[in-house]
Amino acid sequence: MILTSFFPRASALARRARSRVPGDGCLPAAACCLAPRLMEREPATRGGAEPGRGWSVCFKAATDPRRGGMEYEDMVTSASSFLYNATKRRAYFRDVKILVPITWPAKPDYQRPTTQSYEKANVIIAEENPQYGDTPYTLQYGGCGAKGRYIHLTPGFILNDSLLPIYGKKGPLFVHEWAHLRWGVFNEYNEEMPFYRAINGIIEATRCTKEITGSMKDCSSGSCSNCKIDERTGLYDKRCNFYPHKVQAASSSIMYNQGLENVVEFCDETTHNTDAPNMQNQMCNYRSTWEVIKESEDFKNTSSTHNGSVQPTITIVQAKGRVLCLVLDISGSMNRENRINRLRQAAEIFLLQVVETGSQVGIVTFNSGAMIKTQLRTVNNDDVRKDLVKLLPTSAGGGTNICRGVRDGFQVLRADDGGTNGDEIILLTDGEDGGISSCFKEAEDSGTKIHTIALGPNAAKELEELSRRTDGLQLAATDKVDSNGLIDAFTGLVSENGDLSQQAIQLESLGRSIDKGGWFSGIVSIDKTIGNNTYFVVTWEDIPPDVILRSPSGKIYTQADFQTENATHTARLQIPGTAEAGNWVYSVMNSGGKQKVTMTVTSRAVDENVAPVTVNPRVSWKDPKTPMAIYVEVSQGFLPVLNAKVIIIAELPSGVPDEHELFDNGLGADTRRNDGVYSRYFLNITGHGRYSFKVRVEGIEGPSKLTSTIGRNGIYTPGFTIDGVVHPNPPRPPVSEEDLVAQIGNFSRVKSGGSISIPVDIPVVNFPPSKITDLEARIVEDKIELEWTAPGADLDQGTASYYEMRMSNKLLLPQSFSGAERVNLTNLNPQPFGSKEMFIVVPDRTKLENRMTFYFAILAYDEKNQPSEMSNVAMISSVEPLPVIDNHTTRAILITVIVLLLVCLVVGLLIFWYKFKGKKEDEERLQ
Repeated sequence: MILTSFFPRASALARRARSRVPGDGCLPAAACCLAPRLMEREPATRGGAEPGRGWSVCFKAATDPRRGGMEYEDMVTSASSFLYNATKRRAYFRDVKILVPITWPAKPDYQRPTTQSYEKANVIIAEENPQYGDTPYTLQYGGCGAKGRYIHLTPGFILNDSLLPIYGKKGPLFVHEWAHLRWGVFNEYNEEMPFYRAINGIIEATRCTKEITGSMKDCSSGSCSNCKIDERTGLYDKRCNFYPHKVQAASSSIMYNQGLENVVEFCDETTHNTDAPNMQNQMCNYRSTWEVIKESEDFKNTSSTHNGSVQPTITIVQAKGRVLCLVLDISGSMNRENRINRLRQAAEIFLLQVVETGSQVGIVTFNSGAMIKTQLRTVNNDDVRKDLVKLLPTSAGGGTNICRGVRDGFQVLRADDGGTNGDEIILLTDGEDGGISSCFKEAEDSGTKIHTIALGPNAAKELEELSRRTDGLQLAATDKVDSNGLIDAFTGLVSENGDLSQQAIQLESLGRSIDKGGWFSGIVSIDKTIGNNTYFVVTWEDIPPDVILRSPSGKIYTQADFQTENATHTARLQIPGTAEAGNWVYSVMNSGGKQKVTMTVTSRAVDENVAPVTVNPRVSWKDPKTPMAIYVEVSQGFLPVLNAKVIIIAELPSGVPDEHELFDNGLGADTRRNDGVYSRYFLNITGHGRYSFKVRVEGIEGPSKLTSTIGRNGIYTPGFTIDGVVHPNPPRPPVSEEDLVAQIGNFSRVKSGGSISIPVDIPVVNFPPSKITDLEARIVEDKIELEWTAPGADLDQGTASYYEMRMSNKLLLPQSFSGAERVNLTNLNPQPFGSKEMFIVVPDRTKLENRMTFYFAILAYDEKNQPSEMSNVAMISSVEPLPVIDNHTTRAILITVIVLLLVCLVVGLLIFWYKFKGKKEDEERLQ
């Protein structure tokens, strides 16, 4: 297992958050990276243990791992043992590598890293997210079974044992979050709907399994009393909490509350609570967490157990400065489509604007042979950058031998320390090479990341295997110049050391084919988080165009202000100092014949202590039978950026662009609304070849706020019931509204999303409509209003053909849907994806008067009668609940009754006395 401890530069919000973390010994500039080969599996065909896949876990360490590392070691060790038992003796944490930053003093026992990095780490231990405080959470992009993005733990959680009563032991909680991250399961509690009414009418706590026992109390006033009913929902009001018994007889479930004594298992088919309105049921179609985990690639093909030690081995490795070698193809095919000059343009931008100061860079060219153009040079000033640019190739010829180039690249990389561990190769080629597989094993063993750039339609089909084996990036560019794909590939190759203040950020990448006298214009929004080392770069094919650039304050820059390189057809303007925040408007006029012109803009962060807005695209595709999904995370530090316009531009193998807007609306491929992750399915797979992706993001003026934490954070336990008495925990720390708002203003970002290679034609798959996840029902007078958002015909695209809705007085499950009463939707024609749908049901008046509970679910069908998955279940109840009388009310009523009885008794005695007295007086008169 790879655990990565990460110290990025802290933002102002992060600094405020960090100041609230208890404990001492914080090293604010340090980073510690655990790169764990976390899990080990034993194949059924072999008796010995064999390590499984490795994962990165990134955390911001509060201390040197050898001084404060006991807490980390204890957490991982206990998590390994807990995981081993929870997975029925099939998985545990074996190797833990802690990657510490280059800024820490070197130690004799520190080893060199291989391909571990901060950017790809899966677990982050860093300053608290203002939205969550010290509560652990996992950022999950995809649906059921899809891997998450990262786990976030804080130094406060790791070092502060006072949090144990709230979150439980650290090892089990780490396993809870690891199940989110690795196996794509979801929480079995629901903070938005902590209670539900069961079929028998009893109010239950949302949990798994139902065998978890406890008491439901309102302890908001300092003393605990019985809960009151919310007349609107028919359930307990928001002051009510479920206080589980500290010791449970039930052994599941870890995804409900791993902090309970004796809870050591995941819910399975026999213990799963299908009634509970939680994310696991909604996202995984009512399957248990263990069912989903068993179907993952980690467990699907093996059932053997491990009988040896589950103690992890911990190793500390230290990051090194960036050492890379450009390995560039100069074979004869690079003369086609002006590729050799385009290579110079793109590589020049990389060397002058992108590669970080202090990096060591070498250059190798290859055709049928290879040549070292320069050994490693330390990039410590602009003169070195310019010298490297002069060594870029200007001509091409000969055949293609990729492995010769790679091996010479290894030779260059060894010059700094005698090894290649932790180094990088940027490999660009446009040619086919039948011998490329001969260096796969050598590349894999080198410890070097190889980033591949496939240029044109004929680059070696096996090229991406080099990057896959070495954990490098896969990039591609067609010969369509106005897409700017080759420049995008190079600008995306920033350092993965986690220091965002040193990374170049691309703000613009746009190209146009312009007729003579035509104009090409655009707006670049520079926000207040960036502005240092800002460059505007124009490229052209034949004749230099005229350029006019206007700053937000009105300052005009013309062609005379740009530095022109006629040899590479490039003009570059560096804005002095820090570029002014606001909208920069550029206009390019073509004074020559029709030609293609591009504009590229890069910048860097203004302040190392203020995180810039970043864009992280991710393309997810399992196999040809499943849809490809695009996810784009837009954030400032840990703050998700909302209300941005996000466009994915796919460059098809034919060179034709395909644009789609992505949404953060909780529909289709987007699993959660307003979490800063914009998503969409990509279905335009037209045949074999390489599909490259680019993201354009535009932000508008206004605040970016955080939203609900539901469904992704570890459970906060309000307290426990012990021997019948509720013992509340301290309340969850409040979150300041100031911490939840990031004033960003207008901003622009462009980022390469990498490429996917499809080696052979695949059959066209007709996908059904996406699942409806927001079905809601409410009673309005004697009617039931139902509302949902329309899916597409093919997942989230197009328009569905028709709906099928059913209702029941029992919980609807996929297997019982067809047997429920059908709602007549004949006159309802579906609208396009994303539209709001509404339908009114008029049930029998006797049903509403009988105070029944109704359950609704819906399917959508496409033109081929393919149904979607069953929607979420909407429940309404016409119950007019009897008031729940608490102890105070009971005492008041008893006192009132006693007083009334006493009054009646006194009155009765008085009446009796007066009657007795009157009778006696009458007798005396008669005498």
